[in-house]
Amino acid sequence: MESFNNAISSGFVIVDFYAPWCGDCVRIEPILKDLEKEYKIIKISIDENENLSNEYGIKRIPTLIFFKDGKEVGNRLIEPKSKIQILEEIKNIQ
Repeated sequence: MESFNNAISSGFVIVDFYAPWCGDCVRIEPILKDLEKEYKIIKISIDENENLSNEYGIKRIPTLIFFKDGKEVGNRLIEPKSKIQILEEIKNIQ
C-alpha cells in the first residue's frame, strides 16, 4: 500500500485496475500502452491486490482511476470502450 501511495503521490497518474483473465482488460491494453507514451499508468491486478481493490471499491474491471498529486480527480472510467473516451476524461481533468 505504501508503494502505491508513493507511486500516485506526485503528478498525474492513471491507475488501471484489471485482471489478466478479463476480456475487456485485454482489449484496452493496446490503448493503455499507447497512452503510456504521455501519461504515467500504474496497473493493479485485482487478483494480486485484493485489499487495495476493496479499499477503492472496485466492482467491475477494467476500472481507470485518475490521481493528481495523490488525490483522486475526475470521474472513474468503468469498462472504458475507447481511447477517445479516456482522452476526453483526461482533458476534463487537466
